[in-house]
Amino acid sequence: MRWLLLFDELQALGGVMLLIKNQEGLKEGNAPVDKLFSEIAINGISLHNRIVMPPMALAAASETGQVTQAQLGHYGLRARRYPVDSSGNSKKNIGVGMVLVEHCYVNEDGKAHTGQLGIDQNDKISGLRDLAEAIHKEGAIAGLQISHAGARGITNPKAPTAMHIPFLYRPSPSAETPGPEAVGFREQLEREEIEEIIEDFARAAWRAKEAGFDLVEIHGAHGYLLNQFYSPLTNKRSDKYGGSVDKRLRLALEVVQVVRRAVGPHYPVIYRLGADDRQVGGTNLQDSCIAAPLLVEAGVDCLDLSGGICGYLKDGPEGFFLYLADAIKPTVDVPILVAGGIKTAKFAAQAIEVGKVDMVGIGRSLLLDPQWCRKVWASIYKLDS
Repeated sequence: MRWLLLFDELQALGGVMLLIKNQEGLKEGNAPVDKLFSEIAINGISLHNRIVMPPMALAAASETGQVTQAQLGHYGLRARRYPVDSSGNSKKNIGVGMVLVEHCYVNEDGKAHTGQLGIDQNDKISGLRDLAEAIHKEGAIAGLQISHAGARGITNPKAPTAMHIPFLYRPSPSAETPGPEAVGFREQLEREEIEEIIEDFARAAWRAKEAGFDLVEIHGAHGYLLNQFYSPLTNKRSDKYGGSVDKRLRLALEVVQVVRRAVGPHYPVIYRLGADDRQVGGTNLQDSCIAAPLLVEAGVDCLDLSGGICGYLKDGPEGFFLYLADAIKPTVDVPILVAGGIKTAKFAAQAIEVGKVDMVGIGRSLLLDPQWCRKVWASIYKLDS
């Protein structure tokens, strides 16, 4: 897709050298693969291992954003724990530690695409409860991501600043011209609209907790609204929401604070930070090393690091977002999660062993093979996989 940065463009920005440096650091280690299967806690919630299925949009919800049977089956299958032999011929159940359900729009204007899950109304709670139960039944911790599309919305889209935005894409609303299209010109969100969106995030987080999810993740990456406010590419405001890093982050901080009040002090809140726009003039690692501690101070229990305006990458060296953790992890004292092209157990375990990350997101590999975790365990003990 055109909006994904090509790696020759990334090299011009110096990013490839960071990626290569990360891989070299990992290859020097010889971490045991079973490091993946050690426990970790996020604000009192214990994961039985460090493997996370990150949010990946299925576009399989109903027209009104309700959970469907297809989604129940999809998430249940990938949350499943399989009985396997362990050392000493004992038995244990192996599967992902946590499933993060794809982004759910907090209000109708925040809907990014058809088939997206919604969490904008109380009538969504029942279906979401079924989804949380389907994940729990199979043995995994269940988290849910909440988001607002902002300029990338398909109904009444608005941006932090009234401007033409040629580098953000959204699905075409026309069946005659399918595929991504540039969002074009967008009107500016006014203060009253911003205040309502903040409350919509709080209400959505409350619904996630009410539906039985163990934690909630706030989506602040991949060119969605909170990322649009954070990035100087899309935020040219001169009020309290624009300018310096802390001002561009203000909306995200206010969202975190109201979400924390809505769910209480002992309910885990994750923030997915678009830590690097990978575009000239965009957000960079220096900005995100300032932003990360501010998010934690506001109430975030775990940071999920990913791409900013550039979105996510579909190709590249294994672990292509690990360089984000290299810079940001030393600035905070909460667990760090990173996904992005991590495919092999050895690479994932090394990333944890050498302290680059605390958890790894295994995305496309789990989409292709729901039994990825069981097969990794079988490879450790040379069992029949």
